[in-house]
Amino acid sequence: MLPVLDYIDHFKQMWELSPDTFPQFHKNYSAEEKLAHELNFDGFQKKLKEQQNVRKVQQVKNDPAKSFFPMFRSFLETVFDFDPGHLEIILSEEFKDVSKDFFYRARAFGPELDPEDIYQAMRNVWIMNGLQLMAEKPVKITPSVFAYSMIYPYSDNLLDDPEISKEQKQSFSMRFDRRLRGMLEEPLNHTEKQLFHLIAFFEDEFPRDEFPKVYESLYAIQQGQTNSLKMITQNGLSDDEICSICFEKGGASVLADGYLVAGEMTREQEQALFGYGIYLQLLDDIQDVKEDSLASTKTIFSCLPEKDLGRFVNKTIHFGRMALEEMRCFKGVKSDDFLGLMNRSIEMMIVESVGLNESWYSNDYLEAIEKVSPLHFAYLRKKRTQSKSQRFALFQKYFDMPKSKQMVV
Repeated sequence: MLPVLDYIDHFKQMWELSPDTFPQFHKNYSAEEKLAHELNFDGFQKKLKEQQNVRKVQQVKNDPAKSFFPMFRSFLETVFDFDPGHLEIILSEEFKDVSKDFFYRARAFGPELDPEDIYQAMRNVWIMNGLQLMAEKPVKITPSVFAYSMIYPYSDNLLDDPEISKEQKQSFSMRFDRRLRGMLEEPLNHTEKQLFHLIAFFEDEFPRDEFPKVYESLYAIQQGQTNSLKMITQNGLSDDEICSICFEKGGASVLADGYLVAGEMTREQEQALFGYGIYLQLLDDIQDVKEDSLASTKTIFSCLPEKDLGRFVNKTIHFGRMALEEMRCFKGVKSDDFLGLMNRSIEMMIVESVGLNESWYSNDYLEAIEKVSPLHFAYLRKKRTQSKSQRFALFQKYFDMPKSKQMVV
């Protein structure tokens, strides 16, 4: 079995050793620089809207990527200061091609899915593509990359549906677990049929008797998700128990990404991916601190009093930098650029989350961390209601969605 408890203990020690002092960042932004970035952001949105209007009026059928990607490169450079090496990964033909490939496969497999669902699935595709790059595997949509990324839109939609009873959800969870372990189960509805079909994709690419750790990693996720329910349904969890559950859930999810990319890994690589998954989980918990607090969901962050979160954000950033250093055990030729891209992207999202949840931080902390943001926090808050539609505007532009599925900018 995978030594999940050992990995949890290793990263809990790293968490304890991570200081809560304010981190050093690569740059502070002056008010004038922020204003310039904001003008560039507004200009990009305006150009995007103009292009969409032209396409609607003229019904242009050319590949939208030809005009979109040069503009998108400029946006990433002039608004968020991505390095050239990072942009070469984000905007490489490999990444663009696999993203399009996944989108059209997802639409064919699940035409009932909303674009939002496919967008959520594609975020996991990008993680797995990055791991392919680091493991020196071809960057492409393999059966397992497709299946693992598609599982959660289906399972989450079912588990989040208020019309489905708790008993029905528990029954589904047991049937899904049995199918995941190789037992044949008769699907009771369309969602289960799709999910059981996706598990068959794993079995076709990674036969169970040849790749046992692939399936051990999937069982580890199931166990992590089961344990995470304690954070919702039970009171009295200690800080140490909350930390363990958080680390197990996050670490196991990316460990499975790695096995479904590579089939086999060293223990060093397992541990490194577990740490990367924990860092992503901590990011999610920082982003969702308000929602988790209102829902009485226990996380490392939602249990803290308001105005006291800053030192834990500092601790997360220090932890993440140490955890990502362990990823250097992957020897891909573009590993350094990809690690830099991951760290830059995650830290930027953490800083943005601070700005969008200002009531959880002291004024002194907000003032200090806003200096490393390329955009004013007030500007970010103004854009908050537009951010979701903006992401989908990029998404629809990239894939030229039919009108029935388009989102409003």
